[in-house]
Amino acid sequence: MATLEVLERENLGPRALRLGELFRTDLERALVPFEIVKEVRGVGLLCGIEFTAPRRLGLRVFYEAFHQIHPAMFGQMLVMRMFREHGILTQICGNNFMVLKAAPPLVVTEEQLDAFVEAIRSTVELADSSPSFWTEALSLARRAAKI
Repeated sequence: MATLEVLERENLGPRALRLGELFRTDLERALVPFEIVKEVRGVGLLCGIEFTAPRRLGLRVFYEAFHQIHPAMFGQMLVMRMFREHGILTQICGNNFMVLKAAPPLVVTEEQLDAFVEAIRSTVELADSSPSFWTEALSLARRAAKI
């Protein structure tokens, strides 16, 4: 009952709806330049960023190698980089390895959401433009395969 009282007293439900709309709008705006981003969607503060295979041949070769190792490798690399480089915990969606799930707490601040948007933008930019993202991931996959 105490939890429900706090949710009601602090208007956390309506706040989550309002902040979630802002969050997705900012994410869409930040990620529109990247061909590997297919869609940003969600309800309230639960947000999914769906990725797709790159069209450019240089990135497509790396992506296909990744996908052959395991369909979840790309998403796991995003999760790893978000945590390692930005201290932000995300997950890949259980039923779709190409969806990165972000579920900030109901008490998240706008500044924290802005930091998330910048962190995911820089991580996606790295995947979209830097062979180092892909070569590090292939190296990690090789090491994991030897276990």
